[in-house]
Amino acid sequence: MSEESIVRPKPIPRLESEKIVFIPFDPQPGLILAGFKAKIRREKLTWAGRLIFLDDKAVLYGDLGAPAAVAALEGLIASGARQILILSFCGSLDQTYRIKDVVSISRALADEGTSLHYFPRRRMYTPSDGLKADVESRLKSSGLPFQTGSLVSTDAPFRETITWLARFQKKKIGLVDMEVSAVFALAEFRGIEAAALMIVTDELFSGAWKQTGYDPEFKKKIKDYFLPFI
Repeated sequence: MSEESIVRPKPIPRLESEKIVFIPFDPQPGLILAGFKAKIRREKLTWAGRLIFLDDKAVLYGDLGAPAAVAALEGLIASGARQILILSFCGSLDQTYRIKDVVSISRALADEGTSLHYFPRRRMYTPSDGLKADVESRLKSSGLPFQTGSLVSTDAPFRETITWLARFQKKKIGLVDMEVSAVFALAEFRGIEAAALMIVTDELFSGAWKQTGYDPEFKKKIKDYFLPFI
């Protein structure tokens, strides 16, 4: 059994829902938020970030990077959260995944430091089978195509060098973000569910950096794939 921490998160009053949708960042300020603004019942700024309350769930909006994400989510778990669905964005390390592709994450490799504090001898983490299956079932029933794939989470996106890229391509890791492995580790440690659905916003696999423009097709992907889960 793991040793208890001296420092513990303080519960957030009136969480009211066990379901959390975690949106680490909005690629254009307010882009995702505008899509569900009409559903907002109330908002709260806490030490854990911006918390938005809907009828049947809460949205953690912001908290970019593994340390901030896990610190915020620890507080929500202490308040009764039992399910975390990450809706976010990632880069492609493999030409299989192109800008605007949608991917359900099947494995997440830790290249960040936060997860090591939960499982010191682990690097690879997986989503919860039930929640992942539910997300994919809803996409299929809506006729929305998607891929599955493995991802690496990093603390330093501006240190994704050619050597770094080659290392993870050799490991057959196709995508990169900043939070997923740590959130999966946290969820496993706390005995709750977690899954991640990502939209590819940039490509690194050639050794050059190609970024998306946030055009109408990209915005439609957010509307079709993300908003039904919020």
